[in-house]
Amino acid sequence: MIERNIKPYILELLDSFKIVTIAGPRQSGKTTLSKEIAKELGLKYYTMDDETILKAAKEDPITFARQLAKSSAVIDEIQMAIELVKALKMVVDEENRNGMFLLTGSADLFKMSAINESLAGRMVSVNLFPFSQYEIHNCSENFIDMLFSGALSNREFSPIEVEEQVNIMVSGGFPDAYNKSPRVANTWFESYISARIEKDLSLIKRVSQENKSEIFKLLSLLAHNNANLLKYNSLARHLAIKDMTVKSDIEILEALYLVKRVNPYFTNRGKREVKTPKIHFTDSGLASHLLGIDAEALLLTQREHLGSLVENFIYTELLKHTTYSQKTTKIYHYRDADYEVDFVLEQSNTHIIGIEIKSSTKIKSSELRGLVKLAQNSGELFNGGFVFYMGEHIVPMQKDGHKFLVLPISMLLR
Repeated sequence: MIERNIKPYILELLDSFKIVTIAGPRQSGKTTLSKEIAKELGLKYYTMDDETILKAAKEDPITFARQLAKSSAVIDEIQMAIELVKALKMVVDEENRNGMFLLTGSADLFKMSAINESLAGRMVSVNLFPFSQYEIHNCSENFIDMLFSGALSNREFSPIEVEEQVNIMVSGGFPDAYNKSPRVANTWFESYISARIEKDLSLIKRVSQENKSEIFKLLSLLAHNNANLLKYNSLARHLAIKDMTVKSDIEILEALYLVKRVNPYFTNRGKREVKTPKIHFTDSGLASHLLGIDAEALLLTQREHLGSLVENFIYTELLKHTTYSQKTTKIYHYRDADYEVDFVLEQSNTHIIGIEIKSSTKIKSSELRGLVKLAQNSGELFNGGFVFYMGEHIVPMQKDGHKFLVLPISMLLR
């Protein structure tokens, strides 16, 4: 049993809000976690995968909701019974007590066109993504908290060979795929993608078979543009569709938690800062499967994809740590004319750190120029700069009067 690091935060939220939703991609562990919490807190458990329960929720949602409200309950896969949302609003207003419902959903409820009833003020939502490497290795610490606290320069860790690092990245973190053989994992990913497109797209909007084919092609194309600036017009030309259609399709893929757009970070001093988002997948194993390449190919014949996959992997790990960091943390990217920084982490106090990702085992001082530019443009808000690389040692570096820390990716893996 792998403990999920977000669990204590969910328990805390249930003490303060009427409805808490665990949202995230299918097969990321939401059902397992919600059942565990239900057992611990004595909540009744209902899943919309049960046809009898689903029928009751759809045909008479108010009666169903009132029955559930008699004692606190888990409702798994709530997106399958959207009719229930309005009824839940009514009963929580009637009962007015915290911790009434713990919901899980595999599609972003706030992006589902079928929902027209707001639960604002009644519900909070947290994201559960596939396993982080910290969770796999039973570590409950938060790496983002450590980055902002500056507590990493003397941290002990076990270096990992480059080949093993790449194998970990190719595996990803889905519970049913991360520890399987490459052949079994590929079969699982193939089935997973097919199911999401064939079964789940209709939860977001009405789509034809032609739309499904178009979105599948887009997903594959995005894998080849992973970690790059998102150019809608270029993608539209490849698919022979309109720019706005591409944007709409990407929003659907986001709502299903398959990809994420990483927005640009703006300072008050940069006059030529790029306003275009970057695209990343929520699981590096999914991205590598769509590329059709394994760890051996990445290291020997397809090294042009290695850099983007390493960046995507670090993004997914940071994303998972944002879900339970002490302060709300958002992830951006930064680009100013000829300078760029892969990730900018901004906390609720507006302080930031810059992070560069390198798929090499050595770092040159010239590779710090983007971090220097970010530090100069963000001024007092700049809390530090880091470079992740595939080497074995923590290395302090300086450039143009700014101090940075080079960190082995191995630190995120164990």
